[in-house]
Formats: sequence, C-alpha cells, structure tokens
Amino acid sequence: MTTQSPTAEIQRRSARLRTFVTLLCSGLIVLLVLERFGFALEELIRRGIDTKKLGRLAVQTVEALPEALYLLALWWIRQALAAIGRGELYGPAIRRMLDRVGLMLTLGAFASVFLVPGLCRLFGYDPGFWIAYDISALVLGAVGLSLKVIADVLRHAADVQAELDGIF
Repeated sequence: MTTQSPTAEIQRRSARLRTFVTLLCSGLIVLLVLERFGFALEELIRRGIDTKKLGRLAVQTVEALPEALYLLALWWIRQALAAIGRGELYGPAIRRMLDRVGLMLTLGAFASVFLVPGLCRLFGYDPGFWIAYDISALVLGAVGLSLKVIADVLRHAADVQAELDGIF
C-alpha cells in the first residue's frame, strides 16, 4: 500500500473537483441561456420583432447579469483548481482567484440588489420595488469583499516573504 503525500492528495482532489466544476459550470450556462432567453427568442422567431418582445429580451438580459457574474466566478475557481492540480498550491494563482472571485461575487450581488430592479423598470417591466432585498445576494457580496481582503493579505505576505528572502 502506497501513501500519497498531502500535496499529491490535494493535487489529485483538485483535479477531480475541477472536472466536476467544469461540468457544473457548463450545465449551468446552458440552463441559464435556455431559461432566460429560450422563450423570448422563440417569440421573436415565431411572431416577428416588435418593441414589446425586444423589451422583454432586454429584461431577460438584465436579469441574467448577476447570474453570469456568479458563473464567471465559478469558472475562475475552476481555473484555480487546475493550477492547484498542476502543483501551484501557494502561488499567484490562488491570490488571483480570490481577487477575481471576490470581485465577481461582489459585482453580482450589487447588480442583483441595486441594478436589476432599476434597469428592468427602465425597459418597461416594473418589478414593484427599487431595491431587491435579497439576503443571499447580500451575503455573497460580503463574502466577495472578504475574499478580496484575503487576497490582499496573501499578496502582502508574499511581498514580505520576497523581501525577507532578499535580505537572507
């Protein structure tokens, strides 16, 4: 019986998780496109273009914005898992992933809570509120901001380590 080192085990698990995240992200993208745009595009094709149908398509695009940002965050997690699978456990790939994922979660939450209702109203669809009080979006926004701070801490630690390596 052979035992793997902790690093090799982390790399192996990261590679497996990357495969799962790839399939999940791909499936969610397909579902997002079908759910948000399927009916609106079918109506445009079958019944022709008019202002109301274009407005509905615009609203669907606006409503898909936060979801697209969340999926982009998931894709960047996938890229980081690939880097970890290649052995980049502590390098810039992790800091870059934390930065990117944090930014996308924060932007997605901001768009979901503040932008989507106003833009929907602008396109003629009144959701009945100006701000979408959504606890899950607000939590994702806070997690995103926290990931950005953690990335900054790791970046600073790497800079300090490089400075110490230069001294000794």
